[in-house]
Amino acid sequence: MLVLTSLFEIRRVDQLGFSSEIWKEIEVILKRQNFSTLPHSTCDGLPPIALLQDRDDPRNTLLVTITKSLLTIDFNETSNDDDVTQHRRRAQEIQIKLESVLPSCIIKRTCPLQRGRKIWQYSELGDGRISEDDYTEILFDEKSDYQQVTIARSDEFGNVLLLDGLENLSENDNIYTSTLLGLDEGLCFKDKKILILGGGDGAALYELLKRSPAMVTMVEIDEVVIHACRKHLRGCCGDSMDKYRGENYEIIIGDCIELLRQYSEEGKKFDYVISDITDIPIEPKTDITSDKTSQVFFSDVNDSIWVFFKQVYKLCLKVTTNDGYLMTHVGASSNKRAIENFKRETSKLDKNLKMNYYHKHIPTFEDRQVDV
Repeated sequence: MLVLTSLFEIRRVDQLGFSSEIWKEIEVILKRQNFSTLPHSTCDGLPPIALLQDRDDPRNTLLVTITKSLLTIDFNETSNDDDVTQHRRRAQEIQIKLESVLPSCIIKRTCPLQRGRKIWQYSELGDGRISEDDYTEILFDEKSDYQQVTIARSDEFGNVLLLDGLENLSENDNIYTSTLLGLDEGLCFKDKKILILGGGDGAALYELLKRSPAMVTMVEIDEVVIHACRKHLRGCCGDSMDKYRGENYEIIIGDCIELLRQYSEEGKKFDYVISDITDIPIEPKTDITSDKTSQVFFSDVNDSIWVFFKQVYKLCLKVTTNDGYLMTHVGASSNKRAIENFKRETSKLDKNLKMNYYHKHIPTFEDRQVDV
């Protein structure tokens, strides 16, 4: 059983408010579409909210919300199959009928949203826009101590890693890894010492090991990500994470900040430090109802997200050689505010830093990614 939803937006062309006469016109049209209005309160002849039900199937509803200059309709309809054609036609008919009696209004409608599928098909892009995916199968889905780790199969992108529902990397995103590593810029990793922070998908490690580095150290806090990716994301990581230690690499399960502090105290230096940690920092927090830990998000807590990242970057600079490189991903190019915040805050780290930004389109993200 699916619930299909079409969202309508109605605005006055002249920007004036809605009158009781306009509402009556709308109500007549909706009733002709086999909907009946449930009792509701009114103010000056207008209901702030009105609910209408299909006379044949009360599970099919129209929720009308009226504000001073905007009227919205949420059309919800149940369906026993995956075919949205009938719902789309009915929503289109409602729009056509409304437009015929409301020449003073502009009416817009979304494509049908589908809820109730075995696989959730919607994700949020870097600038807050919604994306509809084409996942056909869930290959891995487990809640770790830090986040929900999922790998889904996509017809377009291959296998896709999602962390807490956010797309992180797909088998079709080689451009993400090559840009993060500066491969198009001719950087040389032969006989170099390299530190990867995060990178549990194994893609960066896999690419670096092809280039004969002296030693690659990778520190990933969430071992569940590694387990998932080395089985279901081999198009990205190959066999690089089949073992945690090799001739010229080591994978450490732990907190990157603790390891950075240790390396700083020891005076250990790297030619390249690659920060591939999550966009939103995660931190274990004891659940009062269990011994498990859960993810804490800082993106909405003042500037604490920058406190975290600046702490990481300051420690990174301490373990980077004087002629070394610190590389990281910033975010979606369309999220201009986040990019500007990043530039402003990182400019305070060290006046001698030379910053280069690169913009590349990442297929799965449906946007350009900024790396520095």
